[in-house]
Amino acid sequence: MKKWIAVSLVALMLTACGSSQKQVDQEDDGAYTQDDLERETSDVYRPSNPGEDDDGVEKGSKPEKSRDATVENTSDPKTEPTSEPKKETPREAPKETPRTEPKSEPKKESDPTVEEPRKDTTPKSEPKKDEAVGRRILMGEFIRSVSDNMDALEESKGWKEFLKAKEKFTDRLDKALEKGNDERGKSAESAWAEAIKAWYEVRFAREAFMHVNRNSGSDFEPGAGLNYEELEAYTTEQLSSEACMRTTAAYELTEPEMKDVRKFQTDVLKYDLVAGKVFQDEDYAKKWKDEKQKWQDATNGEFDDKDLKKYR
Repeated sequence: MKKWIAVSLVALMLTACGSSQKQVDQEDDGAYTQDDLERETSDVYRPSNPGEDDDGVEKGSKPEKSRDATVENTSDPKTEPTSEPKKETPREAPKETPRTEPKSEPKKESDPTVEEPRKDTTPKSEPKKDEAVGRRILMGEFIRSVSDNMDALEESKGWKEFLKAKEKFTDRLDKALEKGNDERGKSAESAWAEAIKAWYEVRFAREAFMHVNRNSGSDFEPGAGLNYEELEAYTTEQLSSEACMRTTAAYELTEPEMKDVRKFQTDVLKYDLVAGKVFQDEDYAKKWKDEKQKWQDATNGEFDDKDLKKYR
């Protein structure tokens, strides 16, 4: 191809020169002849096969360049083999391992000869609710029974003995207070000694009364109160026990009377100078020695049968 372009350029140059020479010859000789052409082109290369280009390629077989410098395909699409696009082999999706479902056991056929028990369809009340209602009823019965026992104990011999000891203590205390306000000295001290002696006696009377009427065991401690809220401290067995009802009745009778007895120690013996002096005096302590000992034994559950006869 390069050779062909070079030959063409040489031909064009020679043509230009020939035309100029022709003009000169025409000016000189006249018309331009075949001899003149052969003489001018004698050194120009000519292919041996005039039907082919100088590089041996058949004329017209090369694709011509279009104006936009792209090569036009002049070949027949029917004769030219076409390459089909490669088909992509689709990827196989990962195989899922089939889940093995647990085999359901075949239902056992019930024996037609055996009848299944009928289910109770009646609605049942909640156990806790029934228990709460039962305890509520039990508490009401406990309160009524304690009240009846209190009425009975007020007629008992032991209660009367306790009240007698309480009256004696109250009378001795009043006299000691009068002596302390009106005069000082031995007379006032003696009055306080008698009051202290009566104080031990009434406390013993209360222990004896409770001992006789305490039929419940040591695990039951009265004093919770006589209302539904406070009675929750007792078990169902205790609320059903006649002995616990009797013990509670004795406690409820004596407890209000014992308030003044307890105040004697916290308010009088602690703050009254004469009473406190007598209470600490060893000589005066001999006057209530026996009463004090009986009371101390009673708090430990020790009683003389002769003393308990007054309270039965």
